Amino acid sequence: MEASSNKPDIQQIAFLWGSWFAITCLWILAAFYVLSGASPIWLGIVVLPVVLVAGYLKPHLATFACVFLIYSNLPVVAAQFHGLPYAVVALTPAMLLLPLGYFLWVREEGIIFPWEGMLVVGMVAVQAFGVMFSRDPDESFSELVRAIFEGLGLFFLVINAVRTPEILRGSLWAILATGAFMGAVTGHQYLTNNYQSDYGGLAQADQLGFGEVNERGVTITRARSAGPIGEKNRYAQNMLMLLPIGICLALSERKHWLKYLAWIATGLTVVGWAVTFSRGSVIGLAGAIVIAVFLGYLKPRVLGVMGITAVLFVAIMPAYRERITSLMAATQLISSTQGSEEVDGSLRSRATIMMAAANVIAENPILGVGQGMFPSYAREYGKKSGYSVLQGNWEAHNLYLGIGADSGLLGLSCFLAALGVVIVRLHRIRRQYLDSNPAIALTATALVFTLLIYLMSGMFLHFSYIRYFWLMFAIASATATIFGPKATSILGKQGSQNYSDPIHKFTNQNE
Repeated sequence: MEASSNKPDIQQIAFLWGSWFAITCLWILAAFYVLSGASPIWLGIVVLPVVLVAGYLKPHLATFACVFLIYSNLPVVAAQFHGLPYAVVALTPAMLLLPLGYFLWVREEGIIFPWEGMLVVGMVAVQAFGVMFSRDPDESFSELVRAIFEGLGLFFLVINAVRTPEILRGSLWAILATGAFMGAVTGHQYLTNNYQSDYGGLAQADQLGFGEVNERGVTITRARSAGPIGEKNRYAQNMLMLLPIGICLALSERKHWLKYLAWIATGLTVVGWAVTFSRGSVIGLAGAIVIAVFLGYLKPRVLGVMGITAVLFVAIMPAYRERITSLMAATQLISSTQGSEEVDGSLRSRATIMMAAANVIAENPILGVGQGMFPSYAREYGKKSGYSVLQGNWEAHNLYLGIGADSGLLGLSCFLAALGVVIVRLHRIRRQYLDSNPAIALTATALVFTLLIYLMSGMFLHFSYIRYFWLMFAIASATATIFGPKATSILGKQGSQNYSDPIHKFTNQNE
């Protein structure tokens, strides 16, 4: 596959990462060159051949760069804070056309589209039918188009670009590198208390924050980091999903310097998550751990280490203790339909909006009210709950209620079924390779854990910023396809000959 496959190991590594860095720099250079007023045509004449040659020699470099750019949200930050045209931002996933074209036309391999992909198509079909019955078909259609490009389109490109163990491994490293990068920036902001600066859009923050009582009994306002995403709870969820991946890489890498690098990157990712002070992500992590224990993924000694780590974490960041304690006030919502002054206002509002979404589903159970339409129903149905009075249009603040309100039970069923299929496939891979190849089993376990974290934290977050979910979902699906028993039948004839021995490729890539 590679033009440089006979080079010494150190030279291969230098060429690999050097080429990736060069392609990323060319992308950034192209953006700023266009912003300076120069004609993009002349820039394309110079840059395009270089990118195409690099994509031909090392097609997976475009995959790594694309994964990094999407998960770091750098293109969107460049558009919002530095004037980059959104047309350029929209072309970021198009980088995956390089590896896709290489596999289809150069290697003459087949298109990969696993069973869960059909369920994703089913979800999109339900959403399309829902548009016809929406109260605002134009707005609903625009939301549908966005869902297709950021959902089904991204899923298709990723599963066809990540089709070998080597590319999978590099993609996981690229995502972890993203977490380390974002964690380092927001961690520096927290340590220096420099919330007046947004670090060029890389460290946005919620200045209102929350009240924290210091050792002198004085209440101070603690800002919450939102990273390059601009939404604190979503940033927390994205960073937390990287934790299993980081631990997987740290435990499965054979070279010591890669192990140390993975642990450092994982630590920085945890820092990035911690400075969000997100309560929902803590509950999501706890829920994922409970399910993982039920599945037999975690041993008692591992739970002990996690418990000690949690105690140390709270000791280092006592503000989290107050944030978690405030969740106890949620029980007051059960005993009083009118709420209480002592109950966190955020909890009252979320309870109201969740009840509103449940009422919408009850009255529109099949197709919902149309893609992206629930916010226009939120205030109307929120009055029936009695917990709080909603002002303006609200999202559902719950993954399942939000999808159900927009797409009905049909759309929600397709979504959950697709996730269920991938998790079952990964679970089978884990059992198959647990003894013969722990590295593969650990990778499958990590991605199951990542999906569980998303599902559990989704109890408090609606289905927005969907590109992050579909990227992780596609990588999980690609993992199940690469190491699954039916992987060779999905690929073309030449692909099945090259990738029929995933164990050998996966265990020897770092030797």
